[in-house]
Amino acid sequence: MVSSALSLQLEFYENMYKSRRFDERLWDAYTSGKLLGMTHLGIGEEAVGTGTMKAFRPEDIVCPHHRSHAHQLMRGCDLKSLLSETLLKATGVCKGKAGEAHFMDVSKNLYVLGGTLGPCFTVPLGFAYNFKHEGKGNIAVAYSGDGCTCEGPFYEAMNMATAFKLPLLMIIQNNFFAISEDFRKMTGLQSLSTRAAGFGIPGVTVENGNDAEAVYNATKSAVDYVRAGNGPMILEIKTWRQMGHAPNEAGTKYKDPDEQAMWMKRDPIKLQTAKLKEQYQVSDERLAAINAGVERELDEAWAYAEAAPYSEPEIAMQHIYAEC
Repeated sequence: MVSSALSLQLEFYENMYKSRRFDERLWDAYTSGKLLGMTHLGIGEEAVGTGTMKAFRPEDIVCPHHRSHAHQLMRGCDLKSLLSETLLKATGVCKGKAGEAHFMDVSKNLYVLGGTLGPCFTVPLGFAYNFKHEGKGNIAVAYSGDGCTCEGPFYEAMNMATAFKLPLLMIIQNNFFAISEDFRKMTGLQSLSTRAAGFGIPGVTVENGNDAEAVYNATKSAVDYVRAGNGPMILEIKTWRQMGHAPNEAGTKYKDPDEQAMWMKRDPIKLQTAKLKEQYQVSDERLAAINAGVERELDEAWAYAEAAPYSEPEIAMQHIYAEC
C-alpha cells in the first residue's frame, strides 16, 4: 500500500517530468522548423507550478502566466488539447485561437492572462472582488514573473485588494530575469516579497522554489491565510530559468556562470529524484516505469495534435462577445 506522503511525492515527480519532456519536445519541434505558436519553456521551473497548483481547490480561479505548462498539467488539463492549442490546431481547448500565451481552460477555472502581462493582476482581482461578495470561501490566484512587479497594474491591483480585503493570492514566480534583465539590478532588491510591506500585508519568499514539497507547504499556508478572510498576500517563489526567455535565444549572455551552475545543481527533477530514492526508497525501476508512461502519453498527444486540422479562418470572429 502506497502511503499518502509517498503518493504525493510521486505525483510531484510525474508532473514535473511530464512538463519537462513536454517542453523539451516543443524545443525539438521549434528547432526543427515545425509551426508552433508563441512558446515559452518552463525548463527548470517545474516545481513552482507543480507545488502551487496542488494547494488550490477546483473552485478557485487561477490565472497562470505565460510559462505555465507545469501549472496546466497539475490542474488536470487534457494533454492532447493542451498540445493541440500550442500547435494552433482546431482540437485545442481554445480551438487554436489562443496558442500558449493566451491559453485558458474554463472547465478547470484556468483563465487567460491577457494580451499583455499587466492583466495577470487585474483579471484575478475582479474574480477576487466577486468572491468577496459571494462569501463561499473561494480565492483568486494571480501569477506573475519578477518583471511584471515593476508595472503599474501590480500596484493598482494590490492597492485595491488591500483596501477591500479581497481573497487574492499573488504568486511571483521569480526566475531572476525579465527577458534578459536581472531583477536585482532592475529593482535594487534581493527579494520581491518585501514589497508587501508597502501595502501592510504579509509577504513570504520560498528561497529554493525548485523543491516542490517546500513550494506546496508554503502555498498551502498562504492559501489558508487568504481563504480565512484575512485579505491578500504575496508569495514569492525563487526559481531559475535554465533556458532563454524564448527558443530564439539561449539565455547565456546575461547569466552569471557560477549562479547558473548552482541552480543547475538544484534542478527540480534531480532534487525530487534524490528525495524519492533517499527518503522513500523508490527504485530506479519504478521511476523508469513512470517515465515510460509519460513518454507514451506524449507520443499519443503528438500524434493526435499533428494529425488534427488547423481552424478555419472564420473561427477568429467567434467568442469575442458574450451571448446575451
